[in-house]
Amino acid sequence: MIQKAYLLLMMSVLGGVASAQDTLYISDETGVAVPFAQIALQDISAKKTSYVQSNDMGILVVPTALYQDGQQLIVKINTNGFHQEIDTISKGASHRIQLKANAKDIEEVVITGQLGAGSVSGSTNKVKLIDRATIDAKGAVNLRDLLQNEMNIRVSQDQILGSGMSMLGISGEGVKILIDGVPIIGRQNGNIDLSQINLANIERVEIVEGPLSTNYGSNAMAGTINLITKKPKNKGYDINLGTYYETVGNYNLNLGITSRIKNHSISAYGARNFFDGWNPGDKWIQFPKVEVADSGRYQQWKAKEQYMGGVKYSYKLKKIEFIPSVDLFREKIVNRGYPRAPFQISAFDDEYITSRQNGGLEVIGWLKSNLKLDVQLNYSNYKRTKNSYITDLTTLDRKLLANTEQDTSRFVLYFNRVTLTRNSMDKKFNYEVGYDINYELGYGPRIENRKKEIGDYAVFGTFNWAPWNWLNVKPGLRFTYNTLYKEALMPALNVKVGKKKHIFRGSVASGFRSPSIKELYMEFVDINHNIHGNPDLKPEVANHVQGWYNFNWEPKKWNLGFELSAYYQDIHNRISLAQSPNGVDYSYFNIDQFYAKGIQSLVKAGRKQWNATIGFNYIGTASNYSDNRFAYSPELVSNVSCQLKNGTTKFSAFYKYTGRVVTYFVGEDASITQQFIADYQLLDLQVQQWFLKKTLSVSLGGKNLLNVTNITAGSGTTGGAHTSSSGTAPIAWGRSFYLTITYLIKSKQ
Repeated sequence: MIQKAYLLLMMSVLGGVASAQDTLYISDETGVAVPFAQIALQDISAKKTSYVQSNDMGILVVPTALYQDGQQLIVKINTNGFHQEIDTISKGASHRIQLKANAKDIEEVVITGQLGAGSVSGSTNKVKLIDRATIDAKGAVNLRDLLQNEMNIRVSQDQILGSGMSMLGISGEGVKILIDGVPIIGRQNGNIDLSQINLANIERVEIVEGPLSTNYGSNAMAGTINLITKKPKNKGYDINLGTYYETVGNYNLNLGITSRIKNHSISAYGARNFFDGWNPGDKWIQFPKVEVADSGRYQQWKAKEQYMGGVKYSYKLKKIEFIPSVDLFREKIVNRGYPRAPFQISAFDDEYITSRQNGGLEVIGWLKSNLKLDVQLNYSNYKRTKNSYITDLTTLDRKLLANTEQDTSRFVLYFNRVTLTRNSMDKKFNYEVGYDINYELGYGPRIENRKKEIGDYAVFGTFNWAPWNWLNVKPGLRFTYNTLYKEALMPALNVKVGKKKHIFRGSVASGFRSPSIKELYMEFVDINHNIHGNPDLKPEVANHVQGWYNFNWEPKKWNLGFELSAYYQDIHNRISLAQSPNGVDYSYFNIDQFYAKGIQSLVKAGRKQWNATIGFNYIGTASNYSDNRFAYSPELVSNVSCQLKNGTTKFSAFYKYTGRVVTYFVGEDASITQQFIADYQLLDLQVQQWFLKKTLSVSLGGKNLLNVTNITAGSGTTGGAHTSSSGTAPIAWGRSFYLTITYLIKSKQ
């Protein structure tokens, strides 16, 4: 009721500021909308100029007050990837302006951590952008596939809990993952399962390395990943049909629809992904088959089926835009056990069923041409259930075992965020202020007293001061009140010096992470895991320093770039999963101090139809458990793409070397235990061909061509007479080949 009353109040306020206006539509030469175009509006007497920006669909509402005493305005449009366009518009009518492409100046826009949409080079924070073309070139079905070859990110795999990650040497608990700015819930062992985040409806992915806790609060210590969904760009409709087959047993289908008619727009998608499981030793091409009731029924990579879909609708009413949305997800993982001795006629099987429901409403209102009020309300429901069965292998009948309810858990998040943003190119001082509320509830027999709740309430402000066009200073401050840990203050300072050719960036920021309900109160016990919560945990607090240098040079038809960066971060009271003193189970503990530092270099080169990138980093981590000794690990990444002159054929290659990872732990007898994961290499190749005026795309590719599956992981000790042990860690299923076919149906413009 409170949220409903609040929404009605906000609608009334926004409705009161609506007034008469004209509409300006910005598109390219093919009629595709140009989002976030930079526009200068000057009255005909040249006495006053206003600097504004089109929205994500290339639309600008022009207040009639800007016409002053005249009936016309001079429009100057300067935006990345297009030549400048100057035109005159008249009062009382809609106007359409088409921009001519400037291929040498093409640069994508980003929004994560920014006051408004802007170019990658112009952003104060360093933002890494992965566009839709790269997603397609990698043959990436989900976020795990996409990040597997990215620098500074390491993807891990648990066959029950899913795919996790670390960034800058810091585990996934410190990485915030958003979809259109709304946090994703449902962490297992601290990580969001990356394989559950489908990319069929994603336009681009923005990654900010380093803390953004001032903007996004808890969990945004190591970095933030924001997935931006597809939105209508053309009048009429676009229908995308896609199918994906991979030889290890992946069979995927997806459908996407976007449409814009006058003030209405809608985007909808649906997908079904099926994986029939994989074992080392399986043939390189697998088709579905009836399983024989023997030991071969057990699979290292579990069979999985996913269904997902969603709808986002937008309606523009003068200066107000209403955007309701709904997203649904369901996954089933099947874990088949070995036949039971002595007769081998039965087996214990498990099913893990995960469901997500997200519903939201966003209301955007323009109080002035460069003053935006953004209200977000979101409800997220996450449920994970484990059902255990005994299966008769002679009849294939199965019976549900008793007391399986103990492995059911549910989490609910109520999210509310309101921001007021001024982002004007003609102002030296711009800002964003707001508040957000994260209220989470956990339910289930594995939760203490079957229900727990945590509230996180924050106010924040980010300010951008640009006294000259080569200097941006952006301080920020966030005050958080947590119902368990009371107050926390998180300051940040970001600086950008230079223009497009030479750019220096620096960042000093604090981070904060509250222990989750799972870390505090939840127990996860099965044949593979014995994890217990710890209600005595303290929140994590981090301090981070980072610097970047970018050099960009465009001699003639070349596009060259060099990047060098370094960072240092220390985390107080870092929360980690470790073995309890009893030596049997695991729990969460506060490590008094954790350190991470690293250096990275990147070289880019491009000319006409081809581009190449090579990068190297060296990351070290330490803690009081390692006696503050740093353990270092290198990475090497290289990407190459080449598009033939006909523009319809593209070749892509992605390579990554991940160095040996070493960590240290102190045992009960004060001996130092060394643990390690061996190094490995990944190589993916793809060729993509377009037909029928680029409406039909066919891609053939190979993943994991070096056939990395399980790598050696083990431990040894120093400083005493102790034995060492070794095992394996899963990295990927074996070498595979895939075929992707997509077809675009477009309405006539």
